[in-house]
Amino acid sequence: MTIGEALKQERIHLGLTQDEMIQGIIHKSHYSKIERGIEGISAESLFKILFAHHIDVDQFLEQIKDDFLSEEDLIELKLENKLKSAFNGSNKEKIEECLQEVMKLSDSRIFKYRVVVAVAIVRNQLDELGDEFKSTIIAEFNAKDNWVENIDMLRLFDNCIPVFSTEQADNYISFLLKHYNEKVSYSEKYEDRIASICINYLYCWRNYGLETVK
Repeated sequence: MTIGEALKQERIHLGLTQDEMIQGIIHKSHYSKIERGIEGISAESLFKILFAHHIDVDQFLEQIKDDFLSEEDLIELKLENKLKSAFNGSNKEKIEECLQEVMKLSDSRIFKYRVVVAVAIVRNQLDELGDEFKSTIIAEFNAKDNWVENIDMLRLFDNCIPVFSTEQADNYISFLLKHYNEKVSYSEKYEDRIASICINYLYCWRNYGLETVK
């Protein structure tokens, strides 16, 4: 969905005219062309309109993101949704099919790692991943000082906690929580991600032999 289409959808949902939607922020003729996809809109003007009508920004961006993602990112997103559906339905055949599709991707290195670990858990084959694979995962974290601010790395950490040794898992979770506690505020999505990681960490501590919770 384009930005113009999303704005029009929100406007109609709110029962507003175009004049009421723009509230003098931009010219009506310009806004009309935006809805029709003829002209673009600046980020400043877009957010002013969204905030003026208390439109959920995250939800709005979710609607338009497919129009801005690369082809590789779109494929990855579709595969991730297929995997979630397969995992939720405990459909092992579909999970295996998705794994094969993921491994054919030319890029998406972090996504591949996540899927390999997730499938290994379903197969009950974590021990078969091998030291080389585990070292590769650890190298990703050691190479990035700011991994705690990177959504892809946070997802990787969430997926790969069972792969780490007790000491490694403890060190990474301690580093993450220390970083989180040092900052004044985070977005709701970031806080949800941290909470998910903590829950998964405790689950792994109980089910995969992690011995020390810090």
